[in-house]
Amino acid sequence: MGVIKPVLTITANASGAASEAGPASIAFSLEARPDGGTVTVASTTTQIHGVTTTHTNHQIYTGSTGPAYVYLKNTSDAAIFIGGNADMSAGSRILNLAAGDFAWLPMSDDQDLFADVASGTKTLEVWVFDKS
Repeated sequence: MGVIKPVLTITANASGAASEAGPASIAFSLEARPDGGTVTVASTTTQIHGVTTTHTNHQIYTGSTGPAYVYLKNTSDAAIFIGGNADMSAGSRILNLAAGDFAWLPMSDDQDLFADVASGTKTLEVWVFDKS
C-alpha cells in the first residue's frame, strides 16, 4: 500500500486580460483534491499503448481488478477515442482525447476501458492506481 496526492488545478485570467485572456469575464482559480488530500493505493501500473483501429486489441483498463484511478494522456498528433466496451462506434465512445489531452478517471470495478483511433497508430500513456 502507498499514498498518492492527486490535485487538479484550473486557472484563467479574465477575458479582458492583456496577456493570456481567459474564457470568462472574471479570472478564476479552481483546485480539487480528495478529502484528506491523499488516496491509499495498493499498486500502480504504467503502460504506453500503440493504439490502432483494431480497438478490441486495446483494452487499457479491466474493471474486474477492482476500483482504481486511471490517468490517460494522448501523446500523439491526432485524437484517441476511449469507450467502455469493445464496440467503439461513435455512440459508444465516452472520451475524445485530442492531441495533448489528458483525463483522470475514478473507475468502478464493473467497467472496462478500450482505446481506438481513426487511422494509423497513436500513442496513449496509461497509469492505473489500483485502490483495492
